[in-house]
Amino acid sequence: MREIPWCSGVLPVLLALAACGAGAGNPPPLAGGSTLARPPAPPVQRWLWGVTTDAPAVDTAGQVAALSALPARMTVRCVFDLPEPAAHYLPSVRSLAGVAEVLGLPIDSSRMASLDLAGVQARIADYLGTLGDAVSIWEVGNEVNGDWLGPAVVAKVAAMYDAVKAAGRPAALTFYYENPATPGHDLLPWIDANIPAGHAMRAGLDYALVSYYEDQNGGHQLAPAELDSLFRGLSARFPNAKVGFGEFGWGGAPPASAADRAELFRRFWGYRVPTVPAYVGGGFYWEFRQTMVPRSRPDWAVLRALEAP
Repeated sequence: MREIPWCSGVLPVLLALAACGAGAGNPPPLAGGSTLARPPAPPVQRWLWGVTTDAPAVDTAGQVAALSALPARMTVRCVFDLPEPAAHYLPSVRSLAGVAEVLGLPIDSSRMASLDLAGVQARIADYLGTLGDAVSIWEVGNEVNGDWLGPAVVAKVAAMYDAVKAAGRPAALTFYYENPATPGHDLLPWIDANIPAGHAMRAGLDYALVSYYEDQNGGHQLAPAELDSLFRGLSARFPNAKVGFGEFGWGGAPPASAADRAELFRRFWGYRVPTVPAYVGGGFYWEFRQTMVPRSRPDWAVLRALEAP
């Protein structure tokens, strides 16, 4: 996630912190170090119901309870903070993997510039070796076309991708979408310039995902034609990957109104792109831990209703 002031501060009292699965469920109707055993890589599932936890080790029991009570098996995206080693997260990730698929993010976009290539290689080796197959999918780069990630981004992403693929694991890559785009960082042209045709990731990625925050884009809501153009372009560039949303939420504090929050949930988890067969939903709402845990919160009830058959 792009680093913005509210994430490093304290959330409003009304959202005080309480205490991270590839969903096999069908989508609802359209709506506006220790080494673990290494079994074969899990199959790519058709539809993803995704949430993000920015702190897997905080109130893990509450997060597990919220995930396990949802109708569809979730994919929980776990953000692993620097400088924590993988061993710090092992108990929590094991618990979360018992009720959901885990998508692991070893380096958030806001931290990429702080590591050189050797540091990136050491970190992915630690996480792969320690967390093993408790993580179903590895996110080898987050918001990689953002203008805040620093130098040698593609080399760092490629190093993580190579390590994940050498371990026989699925790899996801998340891009940052904005409208209008920052010059030189427009999503599809950036891919063409930095991950050209013939690059191993073009054919080898399992998931090509998009991060989009409406409040960082003047409240702009994605129209069907825009979704079609974006995901058609992404799918054409990564023809063997599933595509979808890898992150949404608020760059600033979530709104106080539960109805306003529910409107965003219904929009992002309700997006469908029928012209792109590889589209699998996702979402990966950033503030899952903050506004959906414990499961008595109204935001959790909205997600539950959206997933209900």
